[in-house]
Amino acid sequence: MAELIFETIQRGVHHYHKIDSFPVTVGRAFDNDVILQDVTISPHHLVIEKEDDKLYLRNLSTENGTKIGRKKMGEERVEVDTPTNFQLSTIKARLLATDMPVENTHIKDCTGFFCIFSNPLWAIALLATTIALFVYERYANTPVTKEIFYYLNTILPSVWIILGITVVISGISRLATHRWEIVPAISIASLIFLLPQLFEYVGQFSAYLFTNDTLGVYLKYASKFVVIPALIAVFIVKTINSKWMPAAGIAVLVYSPFLAYQVLILIDELSLKSGFSEVPSYSQTLLPGDKRLNATISLEQFIKEAERATSNDVEKMLVEAKKKEQES
Repeated sequence: MAELIFETIQRGVHHYHKIDSFPVTVGRAFDNDVILQDVTISPHHLVIEKEDDKLYLRNLSTENGTKIGRKKMGEERVEVDTPTNFQLSTIKARLLATDMPVENTHIKDCTGFFCIFSNPLWAIALLATTIALFVYERYANTPVTKEIFYYLNTILPSVWIILGITVVISGISRLATHRWEIVPAISIASLIFLLPQLFEYVGQFSAYLFTNDTLGVYLKYASKFVVIPALIAVFIVKTINSKWMPAAGIAVLVYSPFLAYQVLILIDELSLKSGFSEVPSYSQTLLPGDKRLNATISLEQFIKEAERATSNDVEKMLVEAKKKEQES
């Protein structure tokens, strides 16, 4: 049975060598126990020794050398433990114990709710629904009827953004597992655009129903600051078998450019809100039938509320002007 595992990482590919006896020579020459075919490796580069159950590394290379951490090894041998990381020229290496735990097995045929997002038909349906919603939004916000090609042309930037997010999300799985998880990445990228829009519709309906936009505001910012990073974290956990805390950190890191942009928008909205008079309740969203929990106020009441808000602002301005006049 092997006593140790010698791991090397070249161009992102991991290679493992079993070590049964000592000393072990590492280098580019064919008489070594571990042969590394890289032109920056010396013919005889390193020796791994064991004495009294203690492990030692001894550098033999006079060209590119060996580093433990950031410190370059000299001629003296260095005692190491397992696991330990070091570098042979440009090749990263590790010494591992044979009983070291390995990652969880990736289940090819997944189970549970997340399998829906791994289904190609479901992913295509989500993408088509998202694109259809883009077209509808452009159609509803265009005062003059246009040809279908006009609406398709206006949504192309959004489609390209979806594809870009798909590449970024699937690239996470490529870096971690050497697999491109394209199908679930398409599903998650589509949901990143679809869910905020659905939250906005729910918020608009709640504003109409309750004559209050508080729930809509909460849903709006929850979709942008919580739901989207959560979707990315779910993808990482389900495709890479990562723990939730590291997955959440990676999700926030990936989403950080968009998060910074949303923070700037929020700051602008708060600054604009503080600089204007309050909005009278008559201007709340109305729908056909006017079925809501609080009845819509009359136009006369709306005018009274508007006059009150305006008079308060005028009174405040007069007080400030009088105060400045007294100070001068």
